Amino acid sequence: MKNLKLMSMLFGGLMVLGSLTACGGSDNDEPEPTPEPPKPTKVVTSLKVVYTATVSQQLIDLSNVVVRYIGENGQVASEQMSSPTWTKTVTMPLPAKAGMNIQPTLKGSVADGEYTISAKGQMAYSWLDQDGQQLQEGLTEYTPALEAVFYADGLGQYLGAITANCQLARAFAKDYSVSDATITWGGNAGDDSTQATGISNEGATEDNR
Repeated sequence: MKNLKLMSMLFGGLMVLGSLTACGGSDNDEPEPTPEPPKPTKVVTSLKVVYTATVSQQLIDLSNVVVRYIGENGQVASEQMSSPTWTKTVTMPLPAKAGMNIQPTLKGSVADGEYTISAKGQMAYSWLDQDGQQLQEGLTEYTPALEAVFYADGLGQYLGAITANCQLARAFAKDYSVSDATITWGGNAGDDSTQATGISNEGATEDNR
């Protein structure tokens, strides 16, 4: 009987020892993986604009064709066309204005004859995130496409019509909204025409940005 009690006590002790050893764990246990930090949310921060101007070769031959546009610093910049197609890509922080204007000026006297003159512009825009990746594509907007055959004595008036009509001006916000804007182009754009784009000769104000 005494031997039976002794064996029971020894067996119980071994069970307790085994339980404590199991609770101690093992030195080979791998640590819990560290959770990855959340990825930053994509937000719209800037605007990408691609300007394009297309004119006839005869317009290039007869006149100095200057394209004025809103550059990356938000100011009016200008470049002279040396070929019938001109393009420029700019990226600007939001809110922003964007726009373009085609301004031809006759180089000098024009010989008698017929001249085929045409001009049009376009502005394609899209919104970018903080990494410069496109978040949302916008529209491609166009100026009126002007094309006609003129005699020499009517060219000056037609070039003025190009300056007054081949222009675009828009204001862009971070909520993807687009509205008309007012931009003073300078150069030969000092006429009194006001287009449906919101362009006039009144000048730009900061509250349009």
